[in-house]
Amino acid sequence: MLDLIKRNLLKYTLLVDGIVSTIAGAAFLAFSGLVAELLGPAFTGGIITALGAILFFWGLFHLAMSTQSPAPGGGVRIAIAGDALWVLGSIAVLVVGWNGLSAAGAAFIAVLTVAVADIMLLKMKGLSDQRRMALA
Repeated sequence: MLDLIKRNLLKYTLLVDGIVSTIAGAAFLAFSGLVAELLGPAFTGGIITALGAILFFWGLFHLAMSTQSPAPGGGVRIAIAGDALWVLGSIAVLVVGWNGLSAAGAAFIAVLTVAVADIMLLKMKGLSDQRRMALA
């Protein structure tokens, strides 16, 4: 099983990111007020709704790429750049907006930042492996 995942790292990373992002986006859309309350005054329901819509479509983008073999290099590079922007934006929110976050909000953003950075690294590794296998 691990060998299968290793050979298809990029495909499975895109699939999992697509599933998680789509579900998270739908949850943010459905529960924007509650999520905003939990994160703190730095986030309004409108901001959470916008993030939910972005995450939902981001997830669909990843799901579409996960069905292609090989995964489109340009699309994966866009996904990696988007992840990098998410990580940098999250760090900025933690640094600049610290006073507007609840403790739960700061913890949530910090954990999400680490998770997105990890997923970004998996995409980078998977894209590198895909290119290497194409040359072999």
